[in-house]
Amino acid sequence: MIAVVEHVIEHATGVYIGLLLLACVVGILTKRLTHVPYTVALTLVGLAVAMLKLGPDIAETGFSKELIFFVMLPPLLFQGALHIELNRLLQHFWPILTFSVIGVLLSTFVIGGLMYTVGGVGVFLVALLFGAMVTPTDPVSVLALFRECDVPADLKYLVEGESLFNDGTGVVVFTIILSMIVEDRSFEPGAAALEFAKVAVGGLLLGALLGGIAFWVMRHINDHLLENAICLVLAYGSFWLAEVMHVSGVIATVIGGLMIGNFGRRFSMARQTRETVETFFESVDFLINSFLFILIGLELQTLTWESMVDNLPALLVAVGALLASRAIVVYPLYGLLNLAGTRRPKRWAHILFWGGLRGSIPIALLLGLPEHAVIDAHRETLLVAGFGLVFFSLVFQGLTMKPLLHVLGIAGDASGDSEGSVAAE
Repeated sequence: MIAVVEHVIEHATGVYIGLLLLACVVGILTKRLTHVPYTVALTLVGLAVAMLKLGPDIAETGFSKELIFFVMLPPLLFQGALHIELNRLLQHFWPILTFSVIGVLLSTFVIGGLMYTVGGVGVFLVALLFGAMVTPTDPVSVLALFRECDVPADLKYLVEGESLFNDGTGVVVFTIILSMIVEDRSFEPGAAALEFAKVAVGGLLLGALLGGIAFWVMRHINDHLLENAICLVLAYGSFWLAEVMHVSGVIATVIGGLMIGNFGRRFSMARQTRETVETFFESVDFLINSFLFILIGLELQTLTWESMVDNLPALLVAVGALLASRAIVVYPLYGLLNLAGTRRPKRWAHILFWGGLRGSIPIALLLGLPEHAVIDAHRETLLVAGFGLVFFSLVFQGLTMKPLLHVLGIAGDASGDSEGSVAAE
């Protein structure tokens, strides 16, 4: 028995080394031969693995739902929060809160409703689950273009802040709907809203407490390796403890990351510690993103060509639903916020609409779907529509973002004043 387990571990280790080698090759080719963002290249590689069936069976990787949620998600979330400046975040508090709560809920129901009525997902809760799954945005490629094109800092922080918090609320909504499906409960809006409030607030308070403790400890030591280890414990520990306490691990990890990124880096970390922590989590983020996109290719290669073709209509509906939901969320809410006095340029709304890319979080949630009769009945549709939507978002929206910035006159406008821009329009 021990020999069998050792063989399985040895084989899975070899598979992951091979996947990492593939990711490195993709990274080298991307840097040397193209100007395509790395996430776009990974998406294309995942598609190639799926279509040509180039990889091993996904079962050989030792892949599981727990691996996604408890190993891959926490450092992704922590890394995103580390680089958010809290004072900038507070300057955009109301737009970020509006888009990441009201926007996420609207998007979930618009996408879910369209997938249920015309997308071929015959169970309403599963359609809602899909809506929540693909709602979190991933601005990595967009933010890289923002830096390259010298866009206003306020627009960068608005996009980055929205993404950070709609990851949290999107995953919370996803988890609540998933529990309803697994426990065979019907959808009750009042109970769902109460549960959302409980797990979100609980995760926020726990993350703030643990982040504060980590910050206090780090103030009394000066060791870059030890402090990096404390940050790693905070990233994973806040997620794990929150889930044990039945509150949001995602929000707890995000808040912990914000605490360290704003107070820890400024008041307790020496320069070497900051460099160590930032480099470590950037490296982990690179590895996990690489694994996620290749793993989804391995998952998709289990489907037959007939199944992929049969689910193309669902994919087209999903893409249409994505664009419709984003338009419904961005333009009315952005207009209302400006009427309420936020005074941001109207043309920024077009960037928020087209820049709401989907990436690693939807892929992680898609891979983390558990085995359940109701979910299994729609798994092929969810896989094809989910990956296809991410593919469309990263490739088509991502690669057309730079021309859009130039057409709107936002590229090179970093010194522009928000209020002046509004007045001019």
